[in-house]
Amino acid sequence: MGKRREAEPEFRARLTVDAGRRVHTGAVAFFTRNRPLVAHAERAVAEGPGITRYYWRGADGRLYRITIEVSGAGRGSVSELEAQRCEPPWGLTQREHEVLTCVAVGMTNPETALRVGCGARTVATHVENVLAKLNAPTRAAAAALAVAEDALLAPFTEGMEFTAVGRVTGGQETRPPSGTPLSRPAARRPIRLGAIYPMDDTRRFDALAMRRGAAIAVSELNARGGVGGRRIDHLTVEVCGDSDAELMRAVDRLRAYGVDAITLGNVSPRHRLGAIRMAAEYRAPLMHAMVSPSITEHVHDNPGVLGQTFQVCATETAYLSGFIRTLAELTGTGQWRPHNRRLVALTREDERGLQAYELDRLAGAYGWEVAAMVTIPDTDVPWADAVAAVQACDPAAVLVCTYVEDELRRFLHELRGRGGRALVYTVWTPTIPHFEERMGALAEGLLWSTVIGTYGDPLSTGFMRKYRAAYGDEPGSGSAAIHYDMIHMLAGAWASVGRPWDFDTVVRTLRESVHRGAAGPYYFGGRGQRALVYPDDTRDASLAHAHLVHQVQDGRSQVIAPAELTRHRFRPPVSP
Repeated sequence: MGKRREAEPEFRARLTVDAGRRVHTGAVAFFTRNRPLVAHAERAVAEGPGITRYYWRGADGRLYRITIEVSGAGRGSVSELEAQRCEPPWGLTQREHEVLTCVAVGMTNPETALRVGCGARTVATHVENVLAKLNAPTRAAAAALAVAEDALLAPFTEGMEFTAVGRVTGGQETRPPSGTPLSRPAARRPIRLGAIYPMDDTRRFDALAMRRGAAIAVSELNARGGVGGRRIDHLTVEVCGDSDAELMRAVDRLRAYGVDAITLGNVSPRHRLGAIRMAAEYRAPLMHAMVSPSITEHVHDNPGVLGQTFQVCATETAYLSGFIRTLAELTGTGQWRPHNRRLVALTREDERGLQAYELDRLAGAYGWEVAAMVTIPDTDVPWADAVAAVQACDPAAVLVCTYVEDELRRFLHELRGRGGRALVYTVWTPTIPHFEERMGALAEGLLWSTVIGTYGDPLSTGFMRKYRAAYGDEPGSGSAAIHYDMIHMLAGAWASVGRPWDFDTVVRTLRESVHRGAAGPYYFGGRGQRALVYPDDTRDASLAHAHLVHQVQDGRSQVIAPAELTRHRFRPPVSP
């Protein structure tokens, strides 16, 4: 009987760079053989709090998973590095891992061949093997996955080679003698991008799309070498959208991390103004896609305090004009013959006063009567009472402003169950991925609009292809593209300014620029530093998002307005 092989013991080596920049380790021999790791830990102290992970091919030929965590700030920063022996990710060979790293940093096959020392045809074979092992359909998908999983290999790529340091002896570092050759210069300070996403149940599908869209943008930029040679570190914080304390803690954490910008997902209106004010004290640019008019009014009234806040879309008052404009178009062209001229609106509590005045004014101009306006909370809506109020008016059409899919489902179930014949018009929520599938027959015939979203142009479809390739899923028509565009807008400003931490100049650049993204053009010329919408704010479509109106037809949302972008006609509702 052969000798039984014992499992190889797990190996970990650790070192600490303390506040006095002294190096401490109980694994002197390991770090003497792998001297650049000491430099990595030292440089991390200077770059500030955060966590960095990558793979390292050690002097012994083994593979190690490196984790560097920096705590504290300024002169009190402490850096801790751990090297743990590991297996290659996804079962890659050493050469395949090298090739994946080249792909992730944007190298072509000929460039990769020169880098790894083999022929271009051999590299092509390695790329095919890598794609198969990662189950990635394209190089871009493999690059996105490698970056997302912190799977790059060092010392290997240009971005992972560091200045040589001295030998570690007795827990102290000794400097190399004068004239010791150095490798490539140390990498530049990364750009730190903070993001807050609401991950509670009511917003989970939308928040996932936001995160994925942003991740694609970050991986694209980093694969091209970052912005001005600076890699983007994407720090994401998940919060419960209805928790004030948790949202404030998230903002405080990003401020402590020293982020260069903040992107904010759709959080509860009860708390978002407080978070925006808190972020404004830090002065870094903040971008969000929430549509509450109160936000832009606060920014307009307090430009010196909130001037770094950018709303990448119009406010929900545009939904009111879109609702009336759509009804006028449908009746004027004979596509719809309503049984009366009465309307009912279900609007959110925090914006009711402004919306009541605006809707009355717009409706009267087109010969409609607003028979009732019913206020509803964001969640836990008493739909039986709300629908009873709708039915009592027997309106031709009802506008329901809810941004929570589960609430819209309950409304439709209640209304359909009572045999209501009103045309139902809602906003935004159907942009969430797989909305029509989850709603099923309840959504058939539903009209809905969005003041920002994708509409089938080459940039939109290109982004959607990237998303499907990276995640094997549909992106929806809203948040994924919007958060993808936010990152690229910030990157454009950073590249123009050259100093991401020069917040005032970055903010001024964002304010003065026009960006064409996956969800249309962005120009922050609206009241309260918000983006424009066409045709509500301007007739110049090169400066504004298209205000899109859809109808769910045969389980799919089809654009029915504006006329320039439509390929489908409205289908009148079937009377019960």
